[in-house]
Amino acid sequence: MNVSFWFEDKEYLLNIVKQEKNEFQVSFGKTLHHVSCEFLGDNEVLLSIDGKIHSVVFHSNKTSHSVYINGKSFIIEKKSAHQILENRHGEQKKRDVKTSMPGKIIKVLAQEGDKVQEGQAVLILEAMKMQNEIKSPLSGRIIRIDPQAGESVETGALLFSVE
Repeated sequence: MNVSFWFEDKEYLLNIVKQEKNEFQVSFGKTLHHVSCEFLGDNEVLLSIDGKIHSVVFHSNKTSHSVYINGKSFIIEKKSAHQILENRHGEQKKRDVKTSMPGKIIKVLAQEGDKVQEGQAVLILEAMKMQNEIKSPLSGRIIRIDPQAGESVETGALLFSVE
């Protein structure tokens, strides 16, 4: 089975071949990996990739997948082909950052009007008992920041806008 997905505006292509129950051969480019998995619950799995164990917790909603691998957080946005092509044709001048799961704002690290660099932490969100730095997707100025430290946010809530 061939699978393609986009992460940070880059396409990744995987070829997955089932070997035995919960065991797969995964090709990524010219690299081949042996992967086995053990499901610990509906949203948690232990992956063995070439003998190295990885704890994976995931949560999905209408707009994205939140994936925690060995405690490190990744957000994978769900995009249509049209959205991907649209982003390639013109650089976005404004970007709204929304939460992909409910949580609590632990700390706000930037204020409206602050200049930020791409990848700079803007706030810290606690979700699923883990603290996650929510980073700016592009360099620019914070034009809006909604939550305050201590506030709870729901899935899809606007956290901040940068342009």
